[in-house]
Amino acid sequence: MGVFRDPPSSRNQMILMPQSLDEMVGQEEPVRLLNEVMDRLDYSELERSYPGGGCPAYPPSVLVKILTFAYSVGQRSSRKIGEALRVDLRFIWLSEGLKPDFRTLARFRREKREHFEKLFVQSVRLCQELGLVVLWHVAVDGSKMESAAGRDSLWTAKRIEQERAAIREILDEAESVDAAEDVEFGESDGTTLPEELKGVQARKERVDEAESRLKECGKKMVSLSDPDSRQMHTRNGIRMSYNVQAAVDSESQVVLGVRVSQDETDRAHLGVMLDEVYENTGCKPDIVSADKGYYSYSALQGLEVRNQPGAIAVPKLPPGCEGPPDFGVANFDYDAVNDTYRCPGGRLLQFKSASQRAGSTYRVYVCVGCAGCVHRKECGSLKRDKRLNINVTHELRERMKRFLATKEGTEAIGLRKEVAEPVFGQVKENRRFRRFILRGLGGVVAETSLAFLAHNVLKAVAGVRFQAALIS
Repeated sequence: MGVFRDPPSSRNQMILMPQSLDEMVGQEEPVRLLNEVMDRLDYSELERSYPGGGCPAYPPSVLVKILTFAYSVGQRSSRKIGEALRVDLRFIWLSEGLKPDFRTLARFRREKREHFEKLFVQSVRLCQELGLVVLWHVAVDGSKMESAAGRDSLWTAKRIEQERAAIREILDEAESVDAAEDVEFGESDGTTLPEELKGVQARKERVDEAESRLKECGKKMVSLSDPDSRQMHTRNGIRMSYNVQAAVDSESQVVLGVRVSQDETDRAHLGVMLDEVYENTGCKPDIVSADKGYYSYSALQGLEVRNQPGAIAVPKLPPGCEGPPDFGVANFDYDAVNDTYRCPGGRLLQFKSASQRAGSTYRVYVCVGCAGCVHRKECGSLKRDKRLNINVTHELRERMKRFLATKEGTEAIGLRKEVAEPVFGQVKENRRFRRFILRGLGGVVAETSLAFLAHNVLKAVAGVRFQAALIS
């Protein structure tokens, strides 16, 4: 007997009874359960979007399964997915031997992107049916994700100025050359464009477009390859990015709602995400939580209007908005009729103006005269008359602070990190979805929907496997 095994047959050996596709993939392969779960989704609306006629199209349900499985294993390149359909048994089994090329996959992902959002909603409801969504606690979080904008496509006011200077230099040089040639050779026929001017007009149009888009977005930088992306601060520095918002159920980290924003801050998106959860699940969570990036008057008021219990981390007020303990806001008497405050020392403070600070609106009240007051040092008004900066959310803010001091509030705000942040970790790190490959807001929304559709399908797969284990 030899030391090493011999191949069972030569590569050129004819096989009279070939294996079936089903025999090529083990019974325990996750792709089988993924296929079973995705068979429960409704593709009828997507199928109706095909007009028919001509060469038969690839079944859209198969294309969705291929893309979803690809995103679940961290593969998003249409070329590499096309290659996997030829060499990876899991993809071959899932597609039932169909081999759409990378152009077909890219075109499908681009043209049918609005249907991916609807399929994501279906995945939420499927997880509900499987008992994976309990809506006891929903955490909302956002994460910056880099766009597909290339470095060469980035324009700033400085670069625009430099490009215009370069164009002027080219034009001035061309004019000088023309003048010298007129002296040497006489009048030209005027029909031939000088070599040095070729491409200048296109270059000028590109600079004009960059300047227009820079003014339109109001940022310091714009990308011409992905003009919908925005300059944002990320962990890797300032990058052209999008802000992905997600609402996550605490039971099994199923994503209940997802949105893509061009805003760098999360402040305006809590209400939007809550409405997304209500619409996708048909239910209201027992409590929602969010970090201090979501804190704002509109967020607190939104919870009140929706009668939604919530825990939002309260940031510290900017300097000058609380004052010393004995002369803080709580110790000033407010006269609602006259809209005035009276300090502990008996001085009157009148409304002067409103101001914006740290994303909140403040009403500024100023004392009519602090000279001669024995409390000037302890109230902090030695250099000028006493001022009160009253946050318009003062009552709501204090109510939220009191709730966060309770056991329930502390647990809710602490649970937020354990619920929402790991989801972005799974999507970004485990599935290598750190940067978009499609350009434009529509393409980014399509990729985001596919990524979180894959996330929820994997959660459903785990739920189905768990239920099967209980039955057995």
